[in-house]
Amino acid sequence: MPNNWKESPPWLWRGRRTGAIMGDVMIALIPALIAAIWYFHWRALWLLLTTVVVCTATEGICLLCRQQKEFDGSAVVTGLLLGLSLPAGTRLWAAALASAFSIAVVKQAFGGIGHNLFNPAMAGRALLMVVWPQTLGGYALPDAVSSATPLAGGGESFWSLLAGCRGGSLGETSALLIVLGGGYLYLKGAIRLRVPVTCLAAFSLFIWLFGGESFLTGDPTSHLLSGSILFGSFFIITDYVTKPVTPWGEVIFAGGVGILTAVLRLWGPYPEGVCFAVLLMNLAAPLLEYLTRRRVYGTGLPGAASVAV
Repeated sequence: MPNNWKESPPWLWRGRRTGAIMGDVMIALIPALIAAIWYFHWRALWLLLTTVVVCTATEGICLLCRQQKEFDGSAVVTGLLLGLSLPAGTRLWAAALASAFSIAVVKQAFGGIGHNLFNPAMAGRALLMVVWPQTLGGYALPDAVSSATPLAGGGESFWSLLAGCRGGSLGETSALLIVLGGGYLYLKGAIRLRVPVTCLAAFSLFIWLFGGESFLTGDPTSHLLSGSILFGSFFIITDYVTKPVTPWGEVIFAGGVGILTAVLRLWGPYPEGVCFAVLLMNLAAPLLEYLTRRRVYGTGLPGAASVAV
């Protein structure tokens, strides 16, 4: 193990640098990127370029101000995730503002990568949804007749939900390509399957029990293939920094995101609830990690009173 650490313990050493992991995430996002550009054309390309460039530039400025030189590629990943979470018609100035906010305020203001409490990409999207919701638009495909998405009552077929030839945010359209990217991350050892599987299982069970006569008639399959739940399960909640590191903490965290997403989707003011579900569970992550921490060998149970011998 290297002996030139700059940060205080505890550490988790897996033999891979942050840049290598970020490279795997970028590769895993390629299928979704290709689909976004294929279906939404130049609008998607300009939006993604805006978020990636602004995130990278903001990261560079912040690192310069903090007199740090190491660039790990996490800003590029944040830009890609933020861009893919937005609809193609999002105003470019709004996307740029959300990108700068994600890096400068949500990430670097807390001390940089490894110290941020919230997922930067989801925080940037939440900023636009709450403060400037009018800047989000263009969910429909360029040649579509209607702008309705499946979550707004579009009534899409199973194949269109699976392949991605439907409206929605850039990265949420093709369920098949999202799972393909998630499978790559699993095979590379970048994510653990218990996180996305738990989230999707909790989401599906809640929809099946309480969906009733909703816009998708409580069908878990249609709900799973619609919106951002698949994208969020494989690419958002698997973020190392903003989820617990303990096994049971991960399970509770992922299950909470799934249930909250279902609640917000069924009864919330927005048709999609992944963004706010992730941010709410980010708040609970430190507590979940504390409650599910493992007992250190040779010590008493957490919280137990010590007895002098």
